[in-house]
Amino acid sequence: MAVVAICDANILIDYSKSDLSIVSKIVEYYGQVCVPDIILQEVGVISDEEAAKLGITIVETPLELEEVSSLSFQDRTCLYYVKKNKWTCLTNDTTLRKYCEAAGGTVIWGLEMLLKLVEANFITASHAEKMARKINQVNPEINDKILQAFLTKLKK
Repeated sequence: MAVVAICDANILIDYSKSDLSIVSKIVEYYGQVCVPDIILQEVGVISDEEAAKLGITIVETPLELEEVSSLSFQDRTCLYYVKKNKWTCLTNDTTLRKYCEAAGGTVIWGLEMLLKLVEANFITASHAEKMARKINQVNPEINDKILQAFLTKLKK
């Protein structure tokens, strides 16, 4: 697809706790997935070497970022790349989503990405369901209501 995506920490954390190999499928889907170095440091479970094996392109954190009081430094880094390069942002952070969308960026939820991978035949629906259930177990933000909505969409 040759579209570049930028991935926020919450997505990487969820995927690392369920099936980190899914990141290589996302890279295959988009053609390139970039993660700012500051976000890899925040996640702390993926080394630079492991990121390279997964196909992640590590990008530098800009020295100067727009001041947005309601966003963390890491989220402002994602916003910077969405604005500058019009990259798609993969995040579950609602505030970051709002700013990226306001800047004209495309934003995708973590579970929504799984649906895209199933639709494009990169993973099976069974694999997506297994991952979503695991994410639901380890991430309180992905509650039962969100999981059920995902499963309903997955079955369509």
